[in-house]
Amino acid sequence: MMRNALYLFTCLLGFSSLSFAQEIPAPTPDMATVVFYRIPQFAGAGNNFTVRANGTELCRLSNKRYFVSKLKPGKVEFTTVAGGLNIPDKEVFSLDLEANKVYYIQGDMKTRLMTQKLVLTEVTESTAKKKLPDMKIDNCMKE
Repeated sequence: MMRNALYLFTCLLGFSSLSFAQEIPAPTPDMATVVFYRIPQFAGAGNNFTVRANGTELCRLSNKRYFVSKLKPGKVEFTTVAGGLNIPDKEVFSLDLEANKVYYIQGDMKTRLMTQKLVLTEVTESTAKKKLPDMKIDNCMKE
């Protein structure tokens, strides 16, 4: 009985990893692929954050969600702001993107007194792949 349960668990784990892998597009020779995800956090779970690249909105990232964006190579400045508010972005996270590469960006929500912000950090592929299978694709990619 225990052996069957272990086998079933292993199969389900394999299928969940497989379904995630199908959502990440393969890198292309002329564009950089950037995967953004927001780790699960109880505080502020209902809030979303607008993620921008060089001032252009990419997605409104929710708790326990991820999205994938194809961007032109070169220096890109990423910013975030709570919700859909149109206030100036203060925190800037810069990356020099290369074509045909995949980048993984983790968002951590930080709370100060009365404000919340999403801090972006580049992580390794192995770190991202440990966390991403438990997440759902964000609504901006379902369109």
